[in-house]
Amino acid sequence: MAEAPLHQTAAQPARPAGDYEYVPPPPRPTSAWGGWITFAGITLALVGIVHVTTGLVALLDPGSYQVSSNGLVFQIDYTAWGWLHLGLGVAVLLTGVGVLNRRSWARIAGIAFCALSILVNLGFVAASPGWAVTVIALDVLFIYGIAVHGEERN
Repeated sequence: MAEAPLHQTAAQPARPAGDYEYVPPPPRPTSAWGGWITFAGITLALVGIVHVTTGLVALLDPGSYQVSSNGLVFQIDYTAWGWLHLGLGVAVLLTGVGVLNRRSWARIAGIAFCALSILVNLGFVAASPGWAVTVIALDVLFIYGIAVHGEERN
């Protein structure tokens, strides 16, 4: 009695030569660094909330800041600063939600918004040094998390 080839069992019919079953490639391995994407999304959303809060304070109570608008790097009144922070905050918050949903456009937009946020907060540091330095640090963490570990978004 002839033996069946090693790849063929009695329950499987013989396949003609060249007829192969498709085997999908194994999934890309994910590392523990993939958590940076979630952290970056949460960080970006927090930066957006801080910008919105700062914008609202600048619009509604500009007297609460430590210096007058003439003491800032860019001598613009607090109403303009408020609208700038408010608009940037809404955009950053929505981009943070996009990063949490693993959208590719949000990675690019997030890095651009964080660079702009760093510049805005450097100009606003005299008015609110604690918040400005905190937001700059969060922006740097976001840029690191997305730029270095952005491909690990599975």
